[in-house]
Amino acid sequence: MKRWSLIIGTLFVVGCSDAAILVEAPKPAAVQQIAIATTAPTQVVPTATLAPSATPAPPTQTPVPEPPRVGIQVGHWQTEDLPEDLAKFRTSTGAFVNGISEVEVNLPVAEKVKALLEAEGITVDLLPATVPVAYKADAFITIHADGSTSSSSRGFKMATPWRASEASLLLLDSLIAEYAAGTNMPQDSAITANMRGYYAFSWRRHRNAIAPTTPAVIVEMGFLTNPTDRAFMLNQSDVVAQSIANGLLRYLAAHDRNDLEALKVIEYAIQRPKTDAVQVYAAPDSGARVLYTMEADQRFMPFRQRDGWYEGFVRGSSNVVGWVQVSAMQGTSEQLPPPTDR
Repeated sequence: MKRWSLIIGTLFVVGCSDAAILVEAPKPAAVQQIAIATTAPTQVVPTATLAPSATPAPPTQTPVPEPPRVGIQVGHWQTEDLPEDLAKFRTSTGAFVNGISEVEVNLPVAEKVKALLEAEGITVDLLPATVPVAYKADAFITIHADGSTSSSSRGFKMATPWRASEASLLLLDSLIAEYAAGTNMPQDSAITANMRGYYAFSWRRHRNAIAPTTPAVIVEMGFLTNPTDRAFMLNQSDVVAQSIANGLLRYLAAHDRNDLEALKVIEYAIQRPKTDAVQVYAAPDSGARVLYTMEADQRFMPFRQRDGWYEGFVRGSSNVVGWVQVSAMQGTSEQLPPPTDR
């Protein structure tokens, strides 16, 4: 009887199933000797004690990271619902030409981008004109179509907020590269103050704006007022959406979500020209188009530095946004924050 108890206990320790067949174990040597030598003096045989089995530690579960979150704001969609501090934009319908409003172009593209990203396992918020308070996401874009008094103006534009983080700049570069390659549209480098100071970027001034750590870019897909751009945006919206989605995917693949330093807004000192006649260029290239010529007593507000160039705007002429050579400028103690929105 003891032998069966020992075997059953052993089966329990090693975890056999209920269907296991019990096989009588051979007698231990000590027990066999006792059975044969019946006339021998009584011996006290120590009883073997089974060591208690250690309780196995539960397996360590690796936390499953949440999927990236992307916010896509549809330009001019549901502007009538904007809060009081943004009431001046409630009647803003954006570009309008030949009976086509901007939102009629923006919304279908945004919906297609959303579907493409969700197919890749990304969480997407499709946002109207009113952005959630201090909205946080791995990336935020606001989709628009441009307009001009001249029907010859064409091409896409993209810009970060005035105060941009390294992550925002990476998002910008990723979107520009994929959009240009996917659509084969020209890029218009004439970035306006209204783009940089877009109200949804202005977290210091408005509650309904992105959080300062949310990488953000405004996308002007093309000119609705240009026949070529308009036809492309309307008839090739799948291509437009795929190009934007590719830019977002490229950014998400390149950006380390654990790099919190990359999310911090970069602040640059106000600059002034070292001499008169410092030129502001349309691109970080001395052969690019000259947008403006600064005098020595003027101020330049940088918001980006790249390869020996500052990108920023001329104080007092905030519509002039361009590039100056770092070597031509010097820091000044004069403090003046860049504009938020217009």
